[in-house]
Amino acid sequence: MPGILRRAYDAKWVIFGVALMLLLLWVVWPFITVIVYAIFIYYIAKPIKHKLRPYIKNESLLVAACMFLLVLPLLIIIGYTALLALSQFNAVVTGIGLQSMSQGPLTNMSTTVSHILQNLTMENVLSGNINAIIPHDWYMAIAGNGGSIAGLQQLVISTGMTIADIIFKVFLIVIIAFYLLRDDDKLKAWVKHTFPSLLHEHDGMFVKYYRAVDEDLEKIFFGNILSIVFFAIVAAFIFSLLNVFAPPTMDIPYPILMGILCGVSALVPVVGMYLVTVPMFLYILAHSLVAGTFMANIGFFIVMVAAVVIFVQTLPEFVLRPFMSQGQVNTGLLMFAYIIGPVVFGIAGLFIAAIALVLLTHYFRIVLPSLTHAHNEKI
Repeated sequence: MPGILRRAYDAKWVIFGVALMLLLLWVVWPFITVIVYAIFIYYIAKPIKHKLRPYIKNESLLVAACMFLLVLPLLIIIGYTALLALSQFNAVVTGIGLQSMSQGPLTNMSTTVSHILQNLTMENVLSGNINAIIPHDWYMAIAGNGGSIAGLQQLVISTGMTIADIIFKVFLIVIIAFYLLRDDDKLKAWVKHTFPSLLHEHDGMFVKYYRAVDEDLEKIFFGNILSIVFFAIVAAFIFSLLNVFAPPTMDIPYPILMGILCGVSALVPVVGMYLVTVPMFLYILAHSLVAGTFMANIGFFIVMVAAVVIFVQTLPEFVLRPFMSQGQVNTGLLMFAYIIGPVVFGIAGLFIAAIALVLLTHYFRIVLPSLTHAHNEKI
């Protein structure tokens, strides 16, 4: 048998394993964002699981409690807030004449939801004026094709994305996160049993690398990103509440969007939310001065500033800032990842970029020095 064929025959199981891995990668690649979201849920639920473990002994019941009592409601709030913020962002883009930037599936979905929320009034519900609540293209699809599959398909397409696709992907995210939470210890045991030499080579380099990555991802996802989410939700709620009582010309523009921006700006050291709140107050001040209503409503303006400083900036900062830790990851690089990630990969890029940054940081901090040291010893 020729030499190359002999080597291929000897490596047949390695070749077969590589082929299987490539096949697996091909299958899961369309769902890479689903896996990333599931990893995020795993890391935000992991500390909660450890807190509840003394009270719930059954592992499956413990994970179910984490997922459906704590994580799932949180994700619903995050999704709803993000959708409203996207709708307000579309309004901003349209208002400054950049309509072409606001086209796409999420735009259509957020516009539809915004329309329904604005028109879902008690008057329309009691009067049965469904046409006023539901967007026109939905209403026509229901009225003209209510009993046909084609009409239903058109109704679903009019949202800008398939509802069934959203439900399927959410289901996959929950299932993957559930099994990661329940069987993470079994997965670690399998790696130890299958690759014993890997765990001991280069003075336990793999174990050090895994532990460092695991700790930093937990700090970033649970401590950092989750804190940003809470900052944003608190700010959006306070801004919306102030708008309920705000006199004319003193309402906060796009309160949900401003809340999201406050949450993101909380990452910036020292100045933090001032990057958002100071320009916001200056805009309200200028708007009311031009309209001539500032002096008449100066009392409300003072109350608004005090409420934002106390409930948006001071209290959440005092409560949540201790949990916001970047671990071994450079703060500037993490900020850069949060900005570039969503631009390149969409919403999932917020997590993909953070994961990539953690992997790279600890590769150059742990793996590369170990390999270099081992190479120098051989020389």
